[in-house]
Amino acid sequence: MGCFCIGTNQVDLQAAEDRGIPVFNAPFSNTRSVAELVLAEVVILMRGIPQRNAAAHRGEWVKTAAGSNEVRGKTLGIVGYGHIGTQIGVLAESLGMQ
Repeated sequence: MGCFCIGTNQVDLQAAEDRGIPVFNAPFSNTRSVAELVLAEVVILMRGIPQRNAAAHRGEWVKTAAGSNEVRGKTLGIVGYGHIGTQIGVLAESLGMQ
């Protein structure tokens, strides 16, 4: 049984052992995926997508780009510079962020 995270504490290890099921973890398997999702959220928020989506669901159409900003040239603060933070920095730089 593979746990694609840090640790195996969400698995009943004794039950797995009793059934002969090997348990392992892959602590860095999702690092890039998490970093990509964080950057996607940054872009979505900078462009006001949640508000525009809500307006569209109310039948409104926001025809202006006001408040829709690009991330290029912006400074991103990263709290924690472990595996995920490092990847966020790499991706942010490739988008032209500091």
